[in-house]
Amino acid sequence: MSSFGSPGARPNGLHAQLMDALGRRIAQGDLPVGSVISPEQIGAEYEVSRSVVREALRALEILGMIRPRHKAGTTIQPQATWALLNPQVIAWRADGPDADAQLGELMALREAVEPAAVKITAVHGEAALVTGLHQHLDWMREAYGRRNRATFVEADTAFHRTMLEGAANTVFSQLVQTLLATLHARYSDRRQLFTSDTAASLDRHERVIQAIAARDPEAAAAAALTLVRATGVEVLGTTPSPEQ
Repeated sequence: MSSFGSPGARPNGLHAQLMDALGRRIAQGDLPVGSVISPEQIGAEYEVSRSVVREALRALEILGMIRPRHKAGTTIQPQATWALLNPQVIAWRADGPDADAQLGELMALREAVEPAAVKITAVHGEAALVTGLHQHLDWMREAYGRRNRATFVEADTAFHRTMLEGAANTVFSQLVQTLLATLHARYSDRRQLFTSDTAASLDRHERVIQAIAARDPEAAAAAALTLVRATGVEVLGTTPSPEQ
């Protein structure tokens, strides 16, 4: 019998747990592209009902990861058909063999989207939004001072969510969860969080706030681009050394 993973990481509901387990196996290559699985096989392996298997497979089909064929079983599909911007797919791939390639692609997306969103946010420069960003940054600084990984990730996620949602743009809002999933992929346990560049990164966050508060769209976009590019160098390029 295969397990659904650690209890703390389990989604709610058996079909969601099964979907998560199978999605991870596909993303990690344990169920390789072109391989065929059957509902009966999955049900027996995980000791779940046919209805649970059916719901889980249907969800993975919607994500483009599998394709059922009459009398031919269910085939694992190539990545080109996957919903690669779906936060759950991003999370699965972040733990897989192509984690670095995915992060590079997602950082390119952030580089294109975040400066544009922040440019709009700066047009408004609302006091409440600026206050919120300062609070999140203070929270990040405090977490960094205590080297508290979980709190730092939560605070940085809140910072970027506030920054992106401040654009009040319905198209960008569709990408918020994708971009936040990118942050979590960057903060995977396999990656060093606090490095010799962390303090400078916090200062770069501060410069984004200053430009938004000044209602300077061009400066805000430039500051956001600098922040994203520096993060890309940190996690994908010449990585700053871990703190001693």
